[in-house]
Amino acid sequence: MATLSLDLESVIADAVDSSIRETFSLMVGQEISQVQTDRVVEKTPSVRQYDVHQTTKYDEEITVVVGLSGQLQGSVSICMGLASALRWTESLIDHHSDTLDQTVIDAVGELGNIVTGGAKRRLEDHELHLGLPHVMLAGRSRLAFPSSCDPLQIDYDFGGHELNVFVSLTAV
Repeated sequence: MATLSLDLESVIADAVDSSIRETFSLMVGQEISQVQTDRVVEKTPSVRQYDVHQTTKYDEEITVVVGLSGQLQGSVSICMGLASALRWTESLIDHHSDTLDQTVIDAVGELGNIVTGGAKRRLEDHELHLGLPHVMLAGRSRLAFPSSCDPLQIDYDFGGHELNVFVSLTAV
């Protein structure tokens, strides 16, 4: 696998950015603003030792990962806190909840599917294939990336709520 050229990396970042902006504008009638774009420095989270008898506390972050294959391979991941996930769901389908329920999980999965699908459409020259969205109860501190890529982190704000997008793609 080859690393991405700066031009291709910029095209991919623009495709994801355009897709997420379009998604929020069309689906919930709300603008989303990009706060920052950085390269992910720490690709592997620090490993903590857990006692098997200790209860693991949910860290109140939810992540959807959607794989892409074709001339580019990897994934797009969207991480958000519980409050952001609840706000997205309520804005999208008028479902009000104070907890992470199946409807919220499905809405976050749909966000990943829509955003990655929109980016795929904008990158049609790369003959990409979309995988199924996978939703996890884990946040950005738990994501790990292959050594073959230099993932980008694009941070957004929508109405005071944070959303982080990780683009981890390599050229084949």
